[in-house]
Amino acid sequence: MKEPIKNKKIWLGFLVIFIMLNPWYFPSGGEPVLIYGVPLWAIVIIIMSIVLSLYITYVIHYHWDTLDEEENGEEK
Repeated sequence: MKEPIKNKKIWLGFLVIFIMLNPWYFPSGGEPVLIYGVPLWAIVIIIMSIVLSLYITYVIHYHWDTLDEEENGEEK
């Protein structure tokens, strides 16, 4: 299992999430779109924060080499 820092696909995923996390792509000015009284840009930020958390969990669980750390913990 490779370390995630060397996997370019993982970094591409982080890049896409961070681009979507910053709502610079919403039009400026005008009346904001509200959903149940919450601006759409705030909902997008909340959803993308959840996506980022799930993605980090996925990377740690499936791409991080934790075998050495688990073995070291058992030897002590």
